[in-house]
Amino acid sequence: MSRRRLVLAGLLAPSLLLAVLTGIAWLSLSYQRGQLARMVERSTEATITAEVELVAALAGASSKVDLATWNRARFPHRRVTVIASDGSVLFDSEADPAAMDNHNSRPEVQQARRGGIGISRRPSDTVGRSLLYAAKDLGDGRVIRVAAPIAVESTAVHDLFSRTASASLVVAGAAALMVLLLVMRDRARLRELQAVSRAYAAGDFAYRANLTGGGAFARLGHELNHLGERLQATLDELAYQRSLLDNALGALTEGVACIDRLDRVVYANPAYRQFAAGGAEVQGQLFYEHIPAAVVAEPLGSARSDSDGPEHAYAAEFEHRRRHLRAMALRIGNGIVVLVLHDLTEIRRTEQARRDFMASISHEFKTPLTSILGFTDTLLSVDDDIDPAMSKDFIGRIARHAQRLSGLVHDVLTLSRLEQAAWEVRPEPVDLTALCHAILDEYEPTALVKNVHLVYQGPERLEIVSDPELLRQLLGNLVSNAVRYNRTDGTVWLRLAIRSGGVVATIEDTGVGIPEDHHHRIFDRFHRVDAHRSRQSGGTGLGLAIVKQLVEVLGGDISFTSGAAGSAFTVDLPQGAQTAATLGPAPTSTPA
Repeated sequence: MSRRRLVLAGLLAPSLLLAVLTGIAWLSLSYQRGQLARMVERSTEATITAEVELVAALAGASSKVDLATWNRARFPHRRVTVIASDGSVLFDSEADPAAMDNHNSRPEVQQARRGGIGISRRPSDTVGRSLLYAAKDLGDGRVIRVAAPIAVESTAVHDLFSRTASASLVVAGAAALMVLLLVMRDRARLRELQAVSRAYAAGDFAYRANLTGGGAFARLGHELNHLGERLQATLDELAYQRSLLDNALGALTEGVACIDRLDRVVYANPAYRQFAAGGAEVQGQLFYEHIPAAVVAEPLGSARSDSDGPEHAYAAEFEHRRRHLRAMALRIGNGIVVLVLHDLTEIRRTEQARRDFMASISHEFKTPLTSILGFTDTLLSVDDDIDPAMSKDFIGRIARHAQRLSGLVHDVLTLSRLEQAAWEVRPEPVDLTALCHAILDEYEPTALVKNVHLVYQGPERLEIVSDPELLRQLLGNLVSNAVRYNRTDGTVWLRLAIRSGGVVATIEDTGVGIPEDHHHRIFDRFHRVDAHRSRQSGGTGLGLAIVKQLVEVLGGDISFTSGAAGSAFTVDLPQGAQTAATLGPAPTSTPA
């Protein structure tokens, strides 16, 4: 229906234009015909007046003139009549005078007798045609009258009008065609301008009006094109500035959002979306749909009502989506408040870890120091005749606690150097097979005491480029834990394998295993599954924390599995490590 209306609307303007042009042409032709008719009438009247003057002059000069012969020779299309003073017809070139009635009542005759010349148009009772009469008083009572058929005049008018009308119609048609073409061109230009306007309204500033030539529409099209170029340039500049802003804000680890006076989020960077909604889109939504309104609403309200300007920020801390966040609200004008979310989770976790570390290390140092001081005071306070066996026992205990304290200090210093990246890695070619045998030999006495078997499985020779001291500490700590927490008559396997150009070392034991609820904290400092057993076995609680740091320094990865049958720790050294292996016929083993 709308399309039909558009078509009808498109045809209405040309139809109205054609109707107007037709009316103008009709009025023009009517006027021209009237002017031609009047011109022909005046011309015919002047001609017939001249003719009646000529006939009157001839008739007045001589009464012997043969009017019939003269009329046929000079005026074959004119009717000549001579009327006597009493109104009787003396001569008529087309009728019998005897049969004609009195002519003194004729208008032209009456006018001629009164003023010398008389003109009239009327039907002739004698010949039955409409004639134009011209009468002349001869001065002796006679009146000469010349009559011309009006049809001749009408024919002349028709001929002249036909030629004039044809020329006028040709000119009018050409003008109408030109006007129609101009209208169609202007309509096309108008549609082009409308298309440009719609494109600009839709945000497509690359659209251009294809208008050539001059005229108002063409000039307007050129101006719109220039406007589009300027708008496109401005839009590109704004897009570039927005891209810079988005990239800058997107690179921030802080969440940044702009909140309008209706509490809607009008802008949010990726960090804010991650903090507030787990990465989901929040723009255009109410801020309290994603974060706790009770905590954030207070700094937002304070920032909006702040009369000190945008220099003052209001903050609040809250827990959301397992993160500890700090919200800061800052007013920037036009009812917009910038809300910045700082993730304090790692800071709080680090602070808690530091507090836990200080508490743990204080406890770990306090126990051996208390024992050392107690046994020392006891030895100093007794008499000289102290039992040598008791004295030796006290001194042995002091030595064990001092050794434990020394190991604890060594582990703490090692862990501190690793965490502060103060340990310089010195890579060099290392025979990993020989290193593994050396580590197993080092822990063989401890394994013999607990009746634990040490077994090596892997290539006869495997050479990589790495730091031998870090590798010794890494694998030594894992083997030490595997021996310390193993069962009697248990086994520890140290396996080496080549995988995708790198090396995988696996230390597996048949120990007591690690409960599943301790898996997530197994690499934390001073974390023990069984603290009492760990102290009895001489552990400091820092071994696996040091292992984790060593693996990170070497650029590798560590994982573990554990159950009732024992535990297995797998270390993946970097894929880019240079390896050279010689595989033997079967794995070798080093029994305890």
